[in-house]
Amino acid sequence: MAVFIIGDFNVVDYSIVSENLSINTECFILDSTPSTNDFLSALPISDKSQICVAREQTNGKGQYDRQWLSKKDSSVLTSLRINYGIDTSLNGLSLVVGIAIIDVLIDDYGVDKLKLKWPNDVYFDNKKLAGILIENSVQNKSQSVIIGIGLNNNLDDSFSCETPWTDLSRILEFTPKIETLTVNIINKVIKYSNQFEQDGLGAFKSKWAEFDYLLNKKLELNYNGSKMIGTAKGINHQGALIIETKGVLIEAFSSEQIKLI
Repeated sequence: MAVFIIGDFNVVDYSIVSENLSINTECFILDSTPSTNDFLSALPISDKSQICVAREQTNGKGQYDRQWLSKKDSSVLTSLRINYGIDTSLNGLSLVVGIAIIDVLIDDYGVDKLKLKWPNDVYFDNKKLAGILIENSVQNKSQSVIIGIGLNNNLDDSFSCETPWTDLSRILEFTPKIETLTVNIINKVIKYSNQFEQDGLGAFKSKWAEFDYLLNKKLELNYNGSKMIGTAKGINHQGALIIETKGVLIEAFSSEQIKLI
């Protein structure tokens, strides 16, 4: 395992991350970076899984060029680049990553009432707790996927964001140690990603149903240039959102197509 520590670490000690990962990884620990996803995408492709952990992102990325806001040492900020075979279907991978995050929060920290908002957000009490950004590329006979994760741990009241948000310090009686929380999430995501490659999304569909935030909620759907109202009815085998409207089932593959009403 290769470990690269870049920056002056006086508050948060992320050396625990590199000490608790698989030997077949490269781990980059940064004091500050514009984006952990962009940091990994700029690196040469490696046969090993590559992991970037940062204390701070100055230009964090969300879906559709939106910005992911955070504060230094207050959120889990990590990205993983994992290699898959060229024939592996990656549809639904963001759902599996969301399940991995929730399982860590339930099993290790006792958080309950968590939900997954299709396709890439973790919610608690109708407020965003974590987000996922997946970017993939193809090279020769393999494809690499960068999985970006932001999880709010301990944001103070000065933090400002248009989207209703929460963090673990508001949910739990204690604030998790961010280094351990990061390790637990990375290891679980790697484990579930390997299972996803072997068994596909079907191995996780029952868990998704348990945490489905949109299930039976009313949505506005933009479909073939027309807007219509429908009801969310879970996901299909490819991870697309199924929406029932006027007795017809429609599949949505992008969250830009839907709006919760």
